[in-house]
Amino acid sequence: MSRVRRAGDRAGGGRECDEREALAASFAALGPEAPTILPGWDAEDLLEHLVLRESAPHLIVGPRLPGSLGRRAREARESRRDRPWTERVEDFRMGPGPLSFAGRMDRLSGQAELLIHHEDLRRGRCGWQPRRPDAERDRAAWRAVGLMAPLAMRIPADVTLVSPRGGRRLRSRGAEGSLRVHGEPLELLLWVTGRDEVARVRIHGDSGGRRALAAGRRGL
Repeated sequence: MSRVRRAGDRAGGGRECDEREALAASFAALGPEAPTILPGWDAEDLLEHLVLRESAPHLIVGPRLPGSLGRRAREARESRRDRPWTERVEDFRMGPGPLSFAGRMDRLSGQAELLIHHEDLRRGRCGWQPRRPDAERDRAAWRAVGLMAPLAMRIPADVTLVSPRGGRRLRSRGAEGSLRVHGEPLELLLWVTGRDEVARVRIHGDSGGRRALAAGRRGL
């Protein structure tokens, strides 16, 4: 049985398997020192984050604990980092186990975590270009936009997100203006999570909406 099939069986298959395999291939090709758009993070930091949140979330905060608990957590993370890069990429490619809380949440969210972080890695390099349109990926990204935008956006304006797949309107209580943001589903997903430097979107709005955008925040 191929690695791709095994990863799909473990993590739920379908679109998730495709995006996970694509991200794993990017990690393998670019190496641990590849830059990302995340301040202070290279590919190694990003891969560690993804694997820990799926399989060992206690090691994310554990190293900051005092005493022996913190020391053991730091040692465990260092031991993981000492393993060859190819093995760590393979851990990610295999996906979370069936009891992983992060894995279950990702399937509900349209795989937003994988879609966003793949672009964090891809767009950290000079000369990057958006990926070609893909119906299944666009469907997953648009679903993720609908789920994440109300959580990630705190803008005192009525915002309409417009993509080739349709529109989503987010009303704000006490709105000071309105905005329309146009883009492909994946670009809109990056925009609602605050990745302005790489999200290829077009923003239209009145003066109140523009002020609200500058004063508001996006991201989790």
